[in-house]
Amino acid sequence: MSYEGYKQGRHKSKGGLIRTFVKLEGNQIEDIAFSGDFFLFPETAIEQIAQSLKGTNATSGSVLLAVRSVYESEGITAPGTAPEDFTTSIMQAVES
Repeated sequence: MSYEGYKQGRHKSKGGLIRTFVKLEGNQIEDIAFSGDFFLFPETAIEQIAQSLKGTNATSGSVLLAVRSVYESEGITAPGTAPEDFTTSIMQAVES
C-alpha cells in the first residue's frame, strides 16, 4: 500500500516501535494504518483500533478515548504498549 498523502509518526514504547500513517480530512482522521515491531493480542486488535479511529477528531483526548475503548472492549493484551503509546505516535503524525 502506498502512503502518499499520509502523515507519519513514530513512537518507541517499551513493547516496540509504533509507526503510524494518518490521512486527515480537515481535523478528522480519514484513514489510518500502523506498522512496527509491537505485539497485540488478539491479532485482529490493530485493525479494530484503526477502524475505531476513522472519523475521530484528530485531538489527543479524542484519539486516546477511542484507543482505550477498543483496549477495554476487546480485552487487548499488549506487552509494554499502552493506549497512550498509540496516541503519542498518532499525534506525532497529525502534528507533522
